[in-house]
Amino acid sequence: MSAFWGTARVGRRIGVLGCMMLAVPLAALAQPAGQAQGAAVVPLAQAQGGTVVSLAQTGASAAATNPAAASPGAVQELQTLIKQHELSELRTTYNGKYGASLLFHPGTLTYYVALFHDGQFWRVAKMTDAARSEALYRDFVEQTVKLSQVEIRRILLDAQNAHIAQLVAANETRLAGLQTDLSIQRQQEAALAQNHQEIAEQAAALDAERNAAQARLTKVQRQIRLLERQQDSADLKAVQDIQQHKSYAASKKEPKRRVVPE
Repeated sequence: MSAFWGTARVGRRIGVLGCMMLAVPLAALAQPAGQAQGAAVVPLAQAQGGTVVSLAQTGASAAATNPAAASPGAVQELQTLIKQHELSELRTTYNGKYGASLLFHPGTLTYYVALFHDGQFWRVAKMTDAARSEALYRDFVEQTVKLSQVEIRRILLDAQNAHIAQLVAANETRLAGLQTDLSIQRQQEAALAQNHQEIAEQAAALDAERNAAQARLTKVQRQIRLLERQQDSADLKAVQDIQQHKSYAASKKEPKRRVVPE
């Protein structure tokens, strides 16, 4: 075991954990029911070869007034080692804003299993047994899965609501555009209908005027034919009168012939 961990790089920089500040936003969850004030050992402390501490070790009153006033323990020790870059990060798992890390101190062959939320340590376990540290790390990972379900659901619902809001806005914009198009279409249809009505009325007036003009034309043509017939009749009579007059005049001028008896 020591030969394996001897290859670990001492002072490896811990990425996210290096900026975590000591706080106890979820320290109450680390206390079992009925725990007396001042006690802070969680059930995980029963693991052989290690102790587990929560950030409520200073008691309920101290945690209420100053969450960062935890007594020296695994949390503060872990913070110190992180600042001094003396830990190697073996595993880290994130689920939402919850996370679990398994860290190793090569100098003392000590494992630190940490549970944190939103960059703040919640639980820290210190032990020298590699198998138990792995088991505890897996237990912490399972806790992050359970604890993050509501948060992940909130994130998903928030994204879905935002997407739905975008769809609503897009559809409202489309609806407004369709309503505008429909309004323009109705205005155009009304204008076309009015124009059609005006054209129809004008056509009806022109048709009536044409009918009246046709009636006048027919009447005039009838009168013209009547006058022409009358004129033709008068001309014919005049010709006949002239011919009769000529015949009569000729008969007057012609001498009478004597008839000589045989």
